[in-house]
Amino acid sequence: MAAPADTPPEKNQRPCVVAVVLTWNDTEMTAACVRSLLASHYPLRAVVVVDNGSEPPCAPVLEEQFPGLETVQLSDNTGFTGGANRGIERALQLGADYAFFLNNDTIVHADAIPHLVEAMEQHPDAGFATALLLYPGPERRVQFYTGTIDRHTAQHRHPDDGQPAGSQHCDTVETAFAPACAILLRAETVRQAGLFDESLFTNWEDYDLCLRYADAGWNLLTVGAAEVIHAHGQTTGRISPFITYFFTRNRLICLFRYGRLPRILLKAPTILRTFYWQVRHHGFSNWPAHRAMFKGLFHFLLGIRGKGGAPRDRRDAPRA
Repeated sequence: MAAPADTPPEKNQRPCVVAVVLTWNDTEMTAACVRSLLASHYPLRAVVVVDNGSEPPCAPVLEEQFPGLETVQLSDNTGFTGGANRGIERALQLGADYAFFLNNDTIVHADAIPHLVEAMEQHPDAGFATALLLYPGPERRVQFYTGTIDRHTAQHRHPDDGQPAGSQHCDTVETAFAPACAILLRAETVRQAGLFDESLFTNWEDYDLCLRYADAGWNLLTVGAAEVIHAHGQTTGRISPFITYFFTRNRLICLFRYGRLPRILLKAPTILRTFYWQVRHHGFSNWPAHRAMFKGLFHFLLGIRGKGGAPRDRRDAPRA
């Protein structure tokens, strides 16, 4: 006999999870990410792919490959922040208790989502949980497990980067910082503390989100039993002039947004050293990267936000 229509849901009913994948000018990596989500051991309400202004559009190709796929086709590239926000907003419209936001260059282990949801249900004070991020390859090297933040220099450190994944990385732990490439967001937290800051466009949006959620009273978790492979920097390059511009400008925005001026002045030598290291990392004769860096500094001082005057070159600038 069918239950009456007004019967309340069972207490052990699983929370509703909607996965959100952001892509730009790529179908191959995005399709691999979607396939890993469809193979998950957790029943997803939907998989939403946000096509962030690709030319030609990616959504029709992906819809043909994956019948029933939910897509959001944006006419223009609205940056990481705008594209991510449109996808998370769609997840909430679909009734998600949790939105699982992913870069398209990720592969999700079949047991990752069940572990993430379980951790969030056991920690109602957690705003989001991230997975254990691994580099591609058979070596199982850790890309991210935990991170610390220094507000007064706008730096985040990942002490486990490059280590072999071992038993010490299996626990669920609190973290001050987590990259926004594979995070399970609590809908309640999003409604209270907001989405990504679209004035940043791209880069440092995860740093800003972590501090904003922490300041709103939410804890952040890394769930070591949940594994995600992340091919870092595959979409826009790691030191392209485009990324260098936003890395510089948005770091300064976050520095003065969350740091205290007396402490910033006290740590000025450390901050200047980090910019010097950035120049060395680019290569001293890598003028496209250096021009983008100084342009980011200048635009920060002018108060230019959003996409601003970012260089068009998104390719990796060669280190000299």
